Parts: sequence; C-alpha cells; structure tokens
Amino acid sequence: MTPDLSDATVSTDARVSTMRYPTALGPVQVRISRTAGVAAPPWVLLHGAAGSWKTFRELQAARNFPTGVDTVVIDLPGWGDSPGVGTFTIESQAAAVVEVLTLAGYRQWRLFGHSMGAVPALEIAAREPDRTLAVIVLSPTSVIASGAFRRPWRNLLTMGPLLGMKAIMRFLQLTGVLAPRVVAVARRTGLLRLVLRPFVVDPAALTGPVVDALAVDARPAAFAVAARALKHYDFSHWALAGGTHLVLRGERDVFTPAAEIRELARLLPDARAHVLPGTGHFAQVEDPEAVAEFLVRETVSPPNA
Repeated sequence: MTPDLSDATVSTDARVSTMRYPTALGPVQVRISRTAGVAAPPWVLLHGAAGSWKTFRELQAARNFPTGVDTVVIDLPGWGDSPGVGTFTIESQAAAVVEVLTLAGYRQWRLFGHSMGAVPALEIAAREPDRTLAVIVLSPTSVIASGAFRRPWRNLLTMGPLLGMKAIMRFLQLTGVLAPRVVAVARRTGLLRLVLRPFVVDPAALTGPVVDALAVDARPAAFAVAARALKHYDFSHWALAGGTHLVLRGERDVFTPAAEIRELARLLPDARAHVLPGTGHFAQVEDPEAVAEFLVRETVSPPNA
C-alpha cells in the first residue's frame, strides 16, 4: 500500500532529504541520507532527552561511518525541529517513529539509541521484532534512571548527576520564557561548559557548535515530559525485542552506572556489552570513530547472528 504523504513536507540538499511526516503525536522532522534506497534496512538514530539530530553530527561525519545503507535521523516529538507536544509516553513515542519509518517506505531497520533514546529504540524492537535487525544502545538511561525518578532520595548517591540535571531543568522550566536567556548567558560566560562537566571527560575539548546545540536543545518542558514517561514505563517486555543487541557505555559515564548495564543484561540475555575507554555520556561526540566501528560491524553481520 502506498503511504499517504499528503501532509508531509520535504526539502533536500545534495546529501540529505529533510522530511516532516505526520504522526499521531504531530509532525515529526526527519533527515534521511539516502545511499541505498528503501529496500535496504537503514540505520535509525534516536537521540536522548535534551537532544536532537545535532547529537549525531560528529558520528555521521566519522571516516568509518557505515556506507551502503540509508541513515534516518529523527527529531523525536518535542525536540529539535519537531513541534512540541503536551505529553507523550514511551509507547506513543516509539509508535511515532514506526509511523515515520513506514511512511518513508522502510520494511526493516537497525536502531541506534543514545541515552534516553535507548528506551524507544528497545520499545520498537519489542513491538516490531521481525522488522528490527539490530539495536545498539549507547549510554542507556533506562531502568536505573526510571527508579531514580520514582524514588530520588533513595537513589541520590548512585544517580546524583541525573537527578541534578533534572533539578536544573526544573529551575529553567520555572523561569518560563526567560529560560532561553538564562541558557544564553551561561553559554556566553562559559558557565555552560562547567555544567557539561559531568557529561564528557573533557568539556574544554567540545567545539562551539556542540556546545551551542546542547544549549539550544535544553528544552526544560520537554525534559519534564520525558522524565515522567520514563518514570512510568514498564521494561518487562524487552525480552521480546528482535534483532541483535549491543550495549555501549562510556568508561567515565556518570549518568549510566554499571548497574544499568547489569539490568539490561537481565532483560536482554543475549546482549553484548562493551566499554568505550576515555569517554563519558557522549561517546558519539568524544570518540565518534570508535562508536561508528560498532555500527559498521552490526551492518555487515547477518541478522540475529
């Protein structure tokens, strides 16, 4: 059946098609680098909370980033260039991604989820096991993070940085329309790099565009909705997830403790885990070549190998 694209909009440059697809959560902005066509399963990149397509610029620019397959980068509802929504659940977020991929003409896919983007990635894999060939999650903010949002005082020692980030987002949300100005001042004065210290091993090494993107993508209201969705999400059905499963964690990632990886190993018994040396929560920015190598391996590996 031909997808109904009557409400879709598109713009292109020499390398990337930018589409805005209609979904149940509203229009969703998508950037597709077409190199193989819809017959070949693409890599679908899903950012985390306070992220957007810009989260993956360094990864896609890596010398060894996979070739011969399309790359689909989605601004999840409420983030990046996708309009905000009043509320969403992990399930509805995942359903919107499946809507987008189906409208784009893809029958199967490989999923890469960073931080909280790991959760819709694995939700999709459990919802569409026959259509999901592989799932890579990097620095997943999932099971332990959900527990921290439910019982913050009990998890303050192990998940202090994440809870601190939530507190900062709450402060920004309370400032209302002044929030962008507060973030802009933090950016100009260098305070934002200090705030970013828990995220990366060397904040001083972050380029200006990376810092600017993180400032623009803060979106405190959307973060509150995402935290609430994660807080109430049921992870138990992830055992149904299709495809191969790979869990990556930055060696010095304070947002994804080792306990998170153990929880994923319990839920995904066949998952393989790997630690990326010298990186924090944003390994795809800090060491994009190393992360890209894992995408290459999963691209050439036979499904379910």
